[in-house]
Amino acid sequence: MSQVVCKIPKAGLGNQLFPLMHAAVFAKINNLPLIVIGYHQFKIGPYLRREKSKRKYKGFFKFEKNIIFAFYDELKVKNIMKNREVVYEPPLNLSVNQNITQVFFFEKMPTYHDYFIHLKPHRSLVIKLLGELISEKNAKKIKDIAHPEIGVHIRMGDFRKLNVGEEFKGGHFRTPESYFVNIINGIRSLNDFEMNVDVFTDGYRNEFESIFNLKNIKMVEGNNDLVDMLLLSKSKIIVISTGSTFSYWAGFLSNAPMIMHPDHIHARIRDVDELGLLFEGGFEQAMNWLKINRV
Repeated sequence: MSQVVCKIPKAGLGNQLFPLMHAAVFAKINNLPLIVIGYHQFKIGPYLRREKSKRKYKGFFKFEKNIIFAFYDELKVKNIMKNREVVYEPPLNLSVNQNITQVFFFEKMPTYHDYFIHLKPHRSLVIKLLGELISEKNAKKIKDIAHPEIGVHIRMGDFRKLNVGEEFKGGHFRTPESYFVNIINGIRSLNDFEMNVDVFTDGYRNEFESIFNLKNIKMVEGNNDLVDMLLLSKSKIIVISTGSTFSYWAGFLSNAPMIMHPDHIHARIRDVDELGLLFEGGFEQAMNWLKINRV
């Protein structure tokens, strides 16, 4: 029987989810078993940079095994790949020949031009499969926590702060804090009440100058990165950080309006589905989508 293999890349959670969910979708469509390897990782960068999040993802998913059994899985995969034809990064719509025993191998991340180009047609399936993959402990926590009204993700970490007078070009630059303050004030001005804001960030509170001076602002703390991502996706309105695949995944998994920096929109994250066109774009274009009620 053919086999689907996903090797988790050495990257942050958002980037790791791309090959994982490509592999999971491919395996489900073709009714093939999936082996995931490479999830036991130690990243020294977050420690050297003194980041708040150390990017430890242990216990996130049901497929995880202890380091010894995970090592045996890697040996098993190496042996299988020596004796079978290996198809690297197959398209998700590939029709598998059931008469040939093959290994379908996923490990790559897509480019920023269109991160979700292959997953968009399968968005409902991705959401379902991810829900089945996450550990029961994490699933329960997401269910038990109150969902945000406005969820704001501010990526700090290894993203560099803009210097005075420097142009915001996206990539690995931090989205300016003033941008988030203006968006929050703009959304609140469209509603008849001062909406609560939950800030999801890998930064420390003392790194911020103004956002926490606003009323009804809460920094979300105490969760692991996966819980934070999924909780952010449950927000009634999502405001994302430019260049952060953590942000983009929260938006992809959500049906909420998603506010993006207007100068850094490369492609739609979600396609049209049964709910119609899901809004994603700049604040000026989003005004008709940003009124909510608490009922």
